[in-house]
Amino acid sequence: MELLQLKYFQVVARLENVTRAAEELHIAQPSLSKIIARLEKDVGVSLFERSGKRLRLNEFGKAFLKRVERSINELAEGKRELADLANFGPGSITVGATSARLLPNLLTEYLTQHPHGQFRFLQITNQLEIQKRLLNGEIDLCLSFLPIDQPKIHCQPLAIEEIFLAVSPEHRLSGRNSIQLNEVANESFISLTSECGLREITNKFCKQAGFIPTIAFEINSLDVISSLVIAGLGIAFLPAFWRYRNSIDTPVQLRIENPTCQRTIWLAWVKERYMSVSTQKFSKFVIEYFSRNSRNEHENKV
Repeated sequence: MELLQLKYFQVVARLENVTRAAEELHIAQPSLSKIIARLEKDVGVSLFERSGKRLRLNEFGKAFLKRVERSINELAEGKRELADLANFGPGSITVGATSARLLPNLLTEYLTQHPHGQFRFLQITNQLEIQKRLLNGEIDLCLSFLPIDQPKIHCQPLAIEEIFLAVSPEHRLSGRNSIQLNEVANESFISLTSECGLREITNKFCKQAGFIPTIAFEINSLDVISSLVIAGLGIAFLPAFWRYRNSIDTPVQLRIENPTCQRTIWLAWVKERYMSVSTQKFSKFVIEYFSRNSRNEHENKV
């Protein structure tokens, strides 16, 4: 049994078609068929149910595929580890983030301490896309506002962030410090676009309060949303980071007493994938950074 046979088997199992698999692998179809037949002879059982050129994994094939994928992944991880130990890899870290605002201060502080760090960043707003890129090894770590429900991925909570309701200075509730969310059930909301994680979270808050929000505007910028709120064109949810870092020309921001409106910032990575020394160092820094900032923020509010 050869590694190349196993890789070919993976492709055929994924595509369930010998012709398409041969095209993707850039080999002749008869050659691929012989390779799969030889593999089945080696393992002693048929791995596919056949119908012309169409193949479908049988129960033996499904069980064997799990082992094959695990073995190939382990070899790939071994190669990554050796490259890291030999220090001839690039040493760069690929980080995904659902919001670019999570990165600048964090990265500035890290690079002050580790000036030779190398990074590549991808902004990814879709949770399924985050999951896919983590599992495929396209990103090493990801910062997001929603946990990923996938057994191979570990999600580390970093910090809890409060969400406030923003209203114009002339709004009927502007003189209040806090509200019940159901008090604005009939108001027009200015919201982030549907692909943004905060939109999904705030929709759940409204559902908990017993209503579906009426969206007057959808904009992918908290600064623009703030300006529209000040102009009296609607109300909006604004996260604490925006509240604490913008003190000039901002709308009135009210604490929401019921339901509890907050979100968690998460750091995600694949559990069994080898993590390079530089990635380990950065992930440890990220966890400590958010822990430290959460303590400082709490002390400032007390």
